[in-house]
Amino acid sequence: MRKITGTPAAKFAFCASDNRRLGKRAGAVFREKVAKKELFRRPLLYFGSTLHTLTTKPVMPKSNLTRRNFLKTTASAGGLLILPSGFLRGENAPSNRITMGCIGVGGQGKGDSEAFLRGGAEVLGICDVDSNRLQASKRRLFGKAKAYTDYRKLFDELGSKIDAVSVSTPDHMHFSIAYQAIALGKHVYVQKPLTHTVDQARRLAKIAAEKNIVSQMGNQGNSRDQIRTLREWYEAGLFGDVTEVVAWTNRPVWNQGTKVPGYGKELPVPNFLDWNLWLGAAPYLPFAEAFAKTPHFKWRGLFAFGTGALGDMAAHVLNPANYILGLGLPTEIEVKLRGASPVAFPDSSAITFTFPKTDRGNAIKLTWLDGVPQNKQAQTLAKYGVSPDVVAALKDASGSYFKASGTSFATGENGDRIVTFPTAKQAQFIEKKVPRKYKRVPGRNHYNNWLNAIRTGTKATSDFAYSGKFAEIMLLGVIAQRLGRSLVWDPVKGAFKNDDEANRLVKAPPATKGFLA
Repeated sequence: MRKITGTPAAKFAFCASDNRRLGKRAGAVFREKVAKKELFRRPLLYFGSTLHTLTTKPVMPKSNLTRRNFLKTTASAGGLLILPSGFLRGENAPSNRITMGCIGVGGQGKGDSEAFLRGGAEVLGICDVDSNRLQASKRRLFGKAKAYTDYRKLFDELGSKIDAVSVSTPDHMHFSIAYQAIALGKHVYVQKPLTHTVDQARRLAKIAAEKNIVSQMGNQGNSRDQIRTLREWYEAGLFGDVTEVVAWTNRPVWNQGTKVPGYGKELPVPNFLDWNLWLGAAPYLPFAEAFAKTPHFKWRGLFAFGTGALGDMAAHVLNPANYILGLGLPTEIEVKLRGASPVAFPDSSAITFTFPKTDRGNAIKLTWLDGVPQNKQAQTLAKYGVSPDVVAALKDASGSYFKASGTSFATGENGDRIVTFPTAKQAQFIEKKVPRKYKRVPGRNHYNNWLNAIRTGTKATSDFAYSGKFAEIMLLGVIAQRLGRSLVWDPVKGAFKNDDEANRLVKAPPATKGFLA
């Protein structure tokens, strides 16, 4: 790691191959500068070979911030206070303020809602079916926001006052909330994998286009610089033709497969949880042992509510392949499972998608592996033609390897690391100075990208026109996992060939009254 000096209080940069060390070091210097009440620009972070300017806006000392400004426009991270992006340019002036309702404010929703606050949005309403999480969120940062347990009541009371909605709930409720919000003309940010079924992904993309709203799926890696660099290098012919991709993850890290043979005996519903609202659109199930004391995070592995490791992680891990290669939709899906369950996704799986023709012209075979612990990744991936050198170079719980006719390459979980094989090729590619074709996201901030798209009337980087089709890939694999057999898909008809049972899973079961599915 090295420090690049410049004029006093002007700029500084750090370089490291490990982004965790990089962030820790940059943060330490950042806090030191704040403590001295110096005005300076945020650091430049240098990952591998690409220099990223996070922002060039001055940060005011703590003493200049009031409690009111803190609650509305700052974030606390290790004692660090930062004015939101665009504050000094007037992007967050009252006339340009985005008002929001945040649905789901615990777990991932906690990080999402706070990120929108940092981005300058004004959160008028928060909603969670868990009263503990709801009240904790209100106490923490959203004291002036109205609190709801039912998102429909939030829409009824604040529908005329909010511009946008975030959806950070379990997968089975994404569609009902997002569709109703879009129908009201609201911009939406929806966590991955966008929806629970293929049909829902198509309908959500369709209404988003019809209503001309600004949409975004929460796969943050699509706002990183590295995937744009890789696509530019690929289109410049530096790698040759990619014909095969192998991707992997150590997930699930929650119970599924043989650990969930059934739902178990019924248990009392915790007093802080509205179980009927948690179920929402899903068919009724009693609160049971499968949910332990609380359903939070337990739902991911269950067919009725989640999409397993594939739905959770492929939105990140497969995004580089989708973005760089323009995958389109597969026609064949082969699956092998270990540790199946009648109600939950398997302990592990190997799914091979065949893309006969991509947007870039190549036929691609893509293999997805989940349930691969890090200490067994080298051994497992070797069976699929991935060298142990790849695993050693990435040092990541998840990643993807691109087999190319010229130079093969790999990238980390969010597409945020680039490794070429041989590694010396990377420096050669950098020296070629391939022209930038694709606009970078300022600060690589996925949340601000959506907020700024709303302000400017432009498209976000992972809008539903892009992420809807991408979600279909994952959700088709989910169906193969649920059935435990290989399938043939017709992308035009939107149906499986000669498989009525699989076609029934393309759509969700009929929704509970008052919700959509």
